[in-house]
Amino acid sequence: MAVTSGAVNYNGASIREVADDVIVHGEGPFWDSENDVLYFVDISQKRVYRFYENRLEHVQLDADVGFVIPVHGQQGLFVIGLGTTLASLRWNLNENTNKVVKLTTVDNNKPGNRWNDAKADNNGYLWAGTMGFEDAAGNIPPGRGTLYKLNDISCFESLEPVLPGVSVSNGLVWNGDSTKMYYIDSPTKQIAVFDYDPVTASISNRKTFYDFKTDNIPGVPDGMTIDANGDLWIANYNGAQVLHVSGTSAKLLGKLKIPAEKVSSVTFGGPNLDKLYVTTISLGVTPEKFNEYPMTGKVLEVSGLGVKGTKNNRVREKCFTKCDTFYERLVQKTIRNCNVGNIINV
Repeated sequence: MAVTSGAVNYNGASIREVADDVIVHGEGPFWDSENDVLYFVDISQKRVYRFYENRLEHVQLDADVGFVIPVHGQQGLFVIGLGTTLASLRWNLNENTNKVVKLTTVDNNKPGNRWNDAKADNNGYLWAGTMGFEDAAGNIPPGRGTLYKLNDISCFESLEPVLPGVSVSNGLVWNGDSTKMYYIDSPTKQIAVFDYDPVTASISNRKTFYDFKTDNIPGVPDGMTIDANGDLWIANYNGAQVLHVSGTSAKLLGKLKIPAEKVSSVTFGGPNLDKLYVTTISLGVTPEKFNEYPMTGKVLEVSGLGVKGTKNNRVREKCFTKCDTFYERLVQKTIRNCNVGNIINV
């Protein structure tokens, strides 16, 4: 399938469906470079998926699931956003069994909220955001979400609320030297940029980096990733495209057209990190729109873009390995020889 663009020639690119399955609310793609596995979630169907060795498999959970991110140094262990609960998921490759451990809950005073997008920074610090309840018409109350950070001090006893008052906390990425963090609160129709201190994992000096109004872009920004050149690739929800934006000048470099209107998120993957994986949403799409956008609800693989991505970061393992921690008590395990840093195995 030829792909065209307003600014960059994407004619060499092609799009294929990863699997035949129509996903209801596809989000949060994560390429596991250690094992060559693509993970993603279906939020409203309460599922975590993996695409491995041409097989699409899933875990069925009991609440909306916003994200799935592996833990560094622990094969088969993931952090997931389950409703407003941060949880761990044990799901080993080539095994059908799984185990969920609930770690902590946020937004207790905001019924209807749920986790949305999340990423780990280049040092593995987890940043995860929430949003308010979305009704059947797509209405979301403003200002009820928060962007949180998991730190090594309090771990799961208390997540650090960094940015309160957001509406739909969404895509976030860091540049190569971890001096900038790009962030999306979807209803603003903007990509914000912060100065970032990688040592303390802290943000400051928020500025508007790119505004959809600048180039009359329809819809809103959703998930986001960054390539090896430091440029942004932004899922354009209700825009049927992925935007390619310079990470330095904020200039719109191109529009990658996608045959699905509700484009939700993107990440680079493949053994050479030269494929762009795109999640889409079929929830609420009419039969007429399905005809107009035939890849609606599919997870897509785009090849031939001529750029490579960066590795997705795993969550740092410190909160999962310390002895006598809140996490250890949650999983009700006793670890011996703590001075040698034994790994908690759940």
